[in-house]
Amino acid sequence: MFINGEWINRKDIEVKNPYNNEIIGYIPSLSRNETKEAIKIAEEHKSTMKNLSPTIRYNILMKIASELSKNKRELAKLITIDVGKPIKQSIIEVDRTITTFKFSAFYSRELRGETIPFDDGMVITKREPVGLVGAITPFNFPLNLFAHKIAPAIAMGNSIVAHPSSKAPMITIELTKIIEKVLKSKKIPLGVFNLLTGEGHIVGDEIVKNNKINKLSFTGSVEVGESITKKAGFKKITLELGGNNPMIILKDANINKAVESCMSGKFLNSGQVCISVGRVLIEQEVADEFINKIVEKVKKLKIGNPLDEDTNINSLISSDSAERVEKLINQSIGQGGKLICGGKRENSIIHPTILEITEDNILANIEIFAPVLPIIRVNDMNEALNQANNSNYGLHSGVFTQDINKALYFADNLEYGGVLINNSPTFRIDNMPFGGIKHSGLGREGIKYAIDEMSEIKTIVVNTK
Repeated sequence: MFINGEWINRKDIEVKNPYNNEIIGYIPSLSRNETKEAIKIAEEHKSTMKNLSPTIRYNILMKIASELSKNKRELAKLITIDVGKPIKQSIIEVDRTITTFKFSAFYSRELRGETIPFDDGMVITKREPVGLVGAITPFNFPLNLFAHKIAPAIAMGNSIVAHPSSKAPMITIELTKIIEKVLKSKKIPLGVFNLLTGEGHIVGDEIVKNNKINKLSFTGSVEVGESITKKAGFKKITLELGGNNPMIILKDANINKAVESCMSGKFLNSGQVCISVGRVLIEQEVADEFINKIVEKVKKLKIGNPLDEDTNINSLISSDSAERVEKLINQSIGQGGKLICGGKRENSIIHPTILEITEDNILANIEIFAPVLPIIRVNDMNEALNQANNSNYGLHSGVFTQDINKALYFADNLEYGGVLINNSPTFRIDNMPFGGIKHSGLGREGIKYAIDEMSEIKTIVVNTK
């Protein structure tokens, strides 16, 4: 699409609005040879990025943030049309993206090494760019997750090839236009940044396999992530994959706070969030109160046109996704799950759904990626902990309790990359370390931590005697 400063405009793939199924644009589908050529060009520009001073990198990132700020509403509208996200959530995504670039700018000037003295001299360490970063991003946060890869790469001084999801590429094209404008204003060769659109099994696969890529950063499914580990060879890898994120509610919890956190943590972007609440594990004594209160709130969620300011729930990314979720709901009910509310599909829309299930139910063990909330009653905190840890996933978890000793016990013993106390698993700020264990991923994102992943430590030994 954008290679070495040249735009390639072909109508190979239709891009549709998932809400009304209207065609909103077209993108080229690059061939494997075109992808190889783009990677070669980016590889040739590694030294250009490495030699940029921290001040220039800072100015590039701050200028991108400034340009994003000028057109927030239009960018948010494009996200909404691209992925069906309610407009008020798209505006938040644009704001977060601006913050991501600003944080990256800050850390571009904070690339510190250390000195280690020894008897005959000293050891000096410094961080250097890894070289060429390949970034592969999903549809659900098409702007900010894209920024979480390319902004730290720029901050560290790496060249980039970026491959957005073909389900939601339009907003990344607009961001690329901004990057093009900023690079031109700084007289920096445009081959340092390349946007590669097309099919994942061709473009993404070549980025994964190509030996010129020094660092791969991927966000997507566990299945693709596992495949990447087998194909990537000797390159650094960060994988941000799926989760079935437990939200544990103990009997001493503030139930009203738990309900509010669960509402925002489950139904954001119609549940299409990797750290969305996967299941609620709740002690028997407070289960009925929690269920009654959350059902009351869920029934008030508005389903409709995502461009309307008061819309809360909209379509999933495709009708295929909605049909998959409908089958899972029915399978859950067939396994003894009790449907409390929702369960209805209209085209690509899944109505907000709550089910009460047991730990052996299908919904207790998968990432559903939809506005579907499974609730499991437990007898005590030990049962909650055991069920939470009995998972192949290990991304985020949340614990609600007013007992600091219980909170710290869960923090120590939950097998997850993130433990949120009195907050849902869906909480994230853009400069915190973010990532999972087990099948939920490798490495960490979050600006400073992504920069570390996109760098190498060089050790310099100085003998003074």
